[in-house]
Amino acid sequence: MSAAFVPVKPDYAYPEKRELLEALYDFVEEEAARFEFVCRRGCSHCCTTHLWLTSLEARYLRETLAPELEERLLSLSPYPRPGSTPNTMALFLMRGKDPPPDYPAEVKPCPLLTDEGLCAVYPRRPLTCRLMFSLRPCAENGEAEVPPDFLGLSSLLFQLVEEVDVGGVYGHLSDQVRFLRDLEAGTEEVPEWLLGNREAPDLAYSPEEEYLRGALSRLYRRKLPSGKTFKELLDEIKEGFGPREALSFLDEIL
Repeated sequence: MSAAFVPVKPDYAYPEKRELLEALYDFVEEEAARFEFVCRRGCSHCCTTHLWLTSLEARYLRETLAPELEERLLSLSPYPRPGSTPNTMALFLMRGKDPPPDYPAEVKPCPLLTDEGLCAVYPRRPLTCRLMFSLRPCAENGEAEVPPDFLGLSSLLFQLVEEVDVGGVYGHLSDQVRFLRDLEAGTEEVPEWLLGNREAPDLAYSPEEEYLRGALSRLYRRKLPSGKTFKELLDEIKEGFGPREALSFLDEIL
């Protein structure tokens, strides 16, 4: 696919967005502790090349990424790519339309796993990895067993982390790393594989879902090191960014 020159601002409010991201990651660990998940050190059945994330998360991960691991990501091929962002998908579904299909490829073990089956970037792993939990070992039946409440929370948080990354893009980690490296070199082309982040059209939970309502309240009221709440800082960076330009062909067909 061709590349399109699009004015994005992945560096916009990075310290503030980083503060929100770290709070979100801590929140996931706290919420996961409410469930009887069996995931343990060395369990890597769910660790694959399905590495979709925001440019904020990619930059956060890349801050401590070893050069050999970066090269491993850049040499990865083929790998699955998303056809839409979580919030774009939500918008399609709200309008009764099918979202664009993803770009499939053979799913392989994650290139960031060590020979011992451990995550080489565990402290900086993205949300898609942090939400991988199961009530039973995945190897028993080939997939995770996730309670409905946590599954609903996961959908909500995928929407929210996209909203946090104001001015950023969404896509596969390998594409994100290549994009960030090119930006450092002065190239400002955004590959079409990377999709512009959107604000959430609506968060994916209904008023009767008591757990999700409570979880979102706990997150929004969470006090950050800056002294602001999660919601206060999120609203501040969104307001400061101003009008958000469309970064994807999807806007033309919605």
